[in-house]
Amino acid sequence: MRRNLFLLSELVRRDLAVRYAGSFGGAAWALLNPLILCGLYSFVFSLIVRIPPPADFRGTYTEFLLAGLLPWLGLQDALVRSASAVTDQAHLVRKMSFPVGILVVASLLSALVLQAAGLLVFATLSGVLGAGEVHLLPLAVGFAFQALALAGPAFALAAASVLFRDLAQLIGPLLTVVFYLTPILYPEALVPPGLAWALDLNPVRDLAGLFRAGLLGTQAPPAGRILVWAAVFAVLAFLGHRFFERSRKVFADVL
Repeated sequence: MRRNLFLLSELVRRDLAVRYAGSFGGAAWALLNPLILCGLYSFVFSLIVRIPPPADFRGTYTEFLLAGLLPWLGLQDALVRSASAVTDQAHLVRKMSFPVGILVVASLLSALVLQAAGLLVFATLSGVLGAGEVHLLPLAVGFAFQALALAGPAFALAAASVLFRDLAQLIGPLLTVVFYLTPILYPEALVPPGLAWALDLNPVRDLAGLFRAGLLGTQAPPAGRILVWAAVFAVLAFLGHRFFERSRKVFADVL
């Protein structure tokens, strides 16, 4: 167990170190990339499209947007990188004997570490210059909810991407669809009543709600709904890990 934890920490550290190795900005790109994207979305949707924040929100639209967008970027990064976690480390899988699933866990953890860094910067700026108010309980629940939600899909995608290489090309478009169906760029009040059912079937809506509650003091999603999704994610995590372990037997041959 101790050896696996050491290996996991080394894999996370290496992943964070090599992401921007050789670039002039180095690790600063870990914050600059999401900041540039967040700045672009803020400019377009607050000044051009002019989407208003929720009526009961006392902060700016930019704060409302970033509190939901930063967790989404972390989720997106985790899924994209976990899908290639095994194929990118094919040389290790072929030559070494170790729990291969740890590659997937390392991809998830490195994405969450970068997300936490971005949220820390946002919380600091929003607290000093805006309406930000940090609440640790919804933040902790948000990270736990996100990690549990990612576990099943991450293991399933990592295994399936070894067997079906075209799958990696589909993840980006599918995530784009989920992004625009989630009230991240817009408040829930703008969703037509006839599409309210789509919100109830979208757990990312509650993920964004938890982080907004933790960073901005807004109303958190109902606890009952969070518990139901947590139970669903626990089942998916079990099934995803089981599929990964069954597929693992052929990884060395396919890679």
